[in-house]
Amino acid sequence: MKFVMTDYHGHREPLAGPDDAGEWFDEQASSIMPHGGCGQTIWFGPADAPPQLRIDVDIDVGRAALRWSDGSYGVQLDPTVPIAVLESPDSGTVDVPAWLARVSVDTARQAVVEYVSTGQRPACLTWSSAQRSS
Repeated sequence: MKFVMTDYHGHREPLAGPDDAGEWFDEQASSIMPHGGCGQTIWFGPADAPPQLRIDVDIDVGRAALRWSDGSYGVQLDPTVPIAVLESPDSGTVDVPAWLARVSVDTARQAVVEYVSTGQRPACLTWSSAQRSS
């Protein structure tokens, strides 16, 4: 299966494999955005289908929010602070609540590599479907 990474602009980057996915994640996650920070939304998925893995990442804060296509979200750390990410050129910067931003940047990268390796929801962290209101 072939995979692509989609950035906040909607640009789709074909991925040569897991290592390439990790390198693209690193490059995107460290890019300075128009709002002056590094926070942005990145999607990963099959080349011929909708994306399955959404990552809101802010390396300045050291946190990421991972969401799977079924609505579940990744849990690794206790919630501490929200993160601000550029979701798209149309929506601008959005705040991702602390209860979602519960993954380290390193684990987010590991999840990307694992996903592109297996095509399955990453098992390197716990997934929750519990709904939160704040």
